[in-house]
Amino acid sequence: MKNMVNLAIALGFSALLMKDEKLVEKIHELEEEIDIRQYEIEAECMLATKTPKDALELTSVLRLSSAMEDISNAIKELIDSLSRGIPIHPTILKGLKDSIEVADYLEIKKRSKSVGKTIEEFTEGNVNVIGLRRSDKWFYLPDREMTIAPGDVLIISGGRKEVSSIIKKA
Repeated sequence: MKNMVNLAIALGFSALLMKDEKLVEKIHELEEEIDIRQYEIEAECMLATKTPKDALELTSVLRLSSAMEDISNAIKELIDSLSRGIPIHPTILKGLKDSIEVADYLEIKKRSKSVGKTIEEFTEGNVNVIGLRRSDKWFYLPDREMTIAPGDVLIISGGRKEVSSIIKKA
């Protein structure tokens, strides 16, 4: 869940900076997944309790997962301003423009030159793949030896020029 929230934060800031509706859609998908994880954690905690002492020991887990879910909701609310046409406050934009890294996503097409390459080969060490969705499964901070397949969605972060270059060469 922590990795998913980190991913939502990185994508959210990039969506605001680039005013990118497609990133907004990806964040909504992630936020739904985070909601599901929150529910699963709550259910697991309830099932794990047998005594009042067990319940007290699990409250910190519930509070932490709830805080992470609150962060993802806040990112969603912030980026929803794009969809509603609400201008982003200049202070927020300045802070985002001053950031060193951006995040973006890339959908791998069937005929992409990147198919069959490892993440390491594809990125040449210039950017980080912080998430990879294959079918309905997410991999957070995937192994750099993982092979890229058609239909994969890569979430990449790094310097603006490097991220842009990787997207163009895919």
